[in-house]
Amino acid sequence: MADHEHEHDHAHDHAGPAPGETAEQHAAHQAYTPVKHWGLGRRAECALFYAFTIPSWCFEIAACVTGSFLGTSSGAFIGTVTPWLVLWATAWLQTATQMIQRASWVRDEANLKDRKQYLYLSVRLQRLMLPTAIPALVTFIVAYVQRKSRDDLAYWLVFLLFFIFNTVGCVMNAYNNITWECDRLHYEEGFPAMKYTRLAILGIPSSDRGLFRFD
Repeated sequence: MADHEHEHDHAHDHAGPAPGETAEQHAAHQAYTPVKHWGLGRRAECALFYAFTIPSWCFEIAACVTGSFLGTSSGAFIGTVTPWLVLWATAWLQTATQMIQRASWVRDEANLKDRKQYLYLSVRLQRLMLPTAIPALVTFIVAYVQRKSRDDLAYWLVFLLFFIFNTVGCVMNAYNNITWECDRLHYEEGFPAMKYTRLAILGIPSSDRGLFRFD
């Protein structure tokens, strides 16, 4: 992967401006030295992300089941919903913090490496929120149908709010981050940063150029 990235950077340095960039932009991109961010390397950081994300999905499903059968006042529900929310929030903040490091208001416009990493992190954030929203929606539908036979407002309200939060986050992330960065990088470099933008919106990266590295 590192070899592919090196070949691409070398090609960008000597091939001349891409179809969407000016000669001045190309010169700025060629001369720019990427900023090294604080934090873990790519592999360790990704492993840590999934160490939070996968258990959060498991606890979410467990909370859906225990809340349905035992109610939200039961110890089983509290014991599953609490780690679910904590793990999800940790994974979300971990990714959001790295996105802030590479956000447009802190990076130079010529810093293509940070822009590519920002796009990858946006796709990864989508990969966290979208699978979280689906069980929450299903549980809310089931719970809302039973709202008259069960005096448990928190049962469906918790899952409704979490579904709304994740869904709104997915839509905003897809429009403001994923599609925007895909279009900008495609315009300036002459090839798409993500081969399939629709897959990126679903949290599935599609790049064969080895562009997304953190170390």
